Amino acid sequence: MLSTERSVLLIDAGNTKVKGALYRNGQIVPVFSVKTAEVIKRGELPPIKASDVAVASVVPEVTEVINRVYPGALFISKNSKLPFKLNYRGNIGADRLANVAGALSYSESFIVVSCGTATVIDVVVSREFVGGYILPGIQTMAECLSRKGALLPEVDLKELRKNPGRSTEECIRAGISVSTLGAIEEIKKRFNLPLFITGGLGRIVSEILRERFLENLTFEGIYRIYRAERGESPPK
Repeated sequence: MLSTERSVLLIDAGNTKVKGALYRNGQIVPVFSVKTAEVIKRGELPPIKASDVAVASVVPEVTEVINRVYPGALFISKNSKLPFKLNYRGNIGADRLANVAGALSYSESFIVVSCGTATVIDVVVSREFVGGYILPGIQTMAECLSRKGALLPEVDLKELRKNPGRSTEECIRAGISVSTLGAIEEIKKRFNLPLFITGGLGRIVSEILRERFLENLTFEGIYRIYRAERGESPPK
């Protein structure tokens, strides 16, 4: 087991991967990344020793595993002490809460985009969550087209393109690209706010849009909410 002093294990349990990082000495250090399906199948996670554990989970089966491996872990929810005003009906993903909390380190008004299984776009104005948008994720769109269309291939989306395609593969790539990129650009145009991008496919989106990519944004937000729950000031 990895031994640490005065560190917090941060866990981001998403639909595709379960990722962990240690916050120590003012830095976020990734310590594991496991496919969500494997965590559910094996019922286990890497045993990392830490002073406390804080979690953003959107997968109930993984939540059960975390509770067993790390009893006493703090789970983020809309009932947590959030560092922003939330107006939302029903449940909201803990990852979205974490992303908004993390982005507060960079601005009090912004658009935050998470590119994963779904592409989630949330808008915050003066530290108040005003609403969001949920689209099928880039890879999700590709897989859905391949499953539903007998003659449509599944394409590699490591590269996005805005130009029209001249083959079926290129047309699919172009259609998925403009669907995602166009949505983000339209929302930015409407609100005219700083844009922050995160998530597994966020880097390629940020490179095309020339916007800021924040790889550890979810972890930053989990830690920020953890501090709020303990009545401590936000991290510097």
